[in-house]
Amino acid sequence: MILLFYAFAREIAPFKRRVRNLAPLALDGLHGFRAEIGGKEFAVIGHGIGHRRATETARRAFDSIPGAELVIGTGVVGALSSGLKPGDLVLSDRVMTLDADGRLGERVIAVGDAHLRAVGRSLASANIAYSTGAILTSHRVLANGAEKRRAKEKTGAIAVDMETAALASEAAAHNIPFVAIRAVLDEVDDEVVGAEMADADGNVRPLAATSYLIRNPATMLKLPKMIRNLSRATAAIADALTAIAYEGQTADATKRGRGPAERTRLR
Repeated sequence: MILLFYAFAREIAPFKRRVRNLAPLALDGLHGFRAEIGGKEFAVIGHGIGHRRATETARRAFDSIPGAELVIGTGVVGALSSGLKPGDLVLSDRVMTLDADGRLGERVIAVGDAHLRAVGRSLASANIAYSTGAILTSHRVLANGAEKRRAKEKTGAIAVDMETAALASEAAAHNIPFVAIRAVLDEVDDEVVGAEMADADGNVRPLAATSYLIRNPATMLKLPKMIRNLSRATAAIADALTAIAYEGQTADATKRGRGPAERTRLR
């Protein structure tokens, strides 16, 4: 059994189309589905956006679904390194936190070498390029290049999200191995547009979206690029998860990357 966590449904949709024996999760307080792929059973769980929701959902999932052998956190991240482009994959070797006041958390969670190497081998065998480095979990959106570059200087992380540290911490508390494989949505100098248009589940709120677009009409010109980037990122996530499920031995994983599969360690 692998527990797979994601924030909002669009992140996992391409992967969901590849699985077999799809069934509702059917557990009180948890949203998602059960499925099989590559001979492995997955419980795929949506936790919504933010550290608090990810923590609460992970705790409920670990209490409700016994026998998990691995926890995977997936979804989109923002680039903190200039070497990352939309659709690029980040395999996290450690996780750290940044609170709402911009203070770096004291605890850094390292990802176990054995599982990091196993996932890396699966990606390489499927000819999927990826970068390895730290993922920073922020308690708020880092909305522009200046904020993201300051976070990079302060932490050394190569990508940022709002949930990975919560999942890693809860997995560690339950003695379950954890890895995070995420795909880049926005480059380091890209502005994060329209975050306030979505609710905590990642769904667009019509009234909030209308209000935001009236106040920020230039955003309309940026939305097509964001949608294209999201499509690239979610396709990359599906490829990576398929490769992990089949341990790299599958023709279903789309051949990605820059020629032969490469592993980049960004600084």
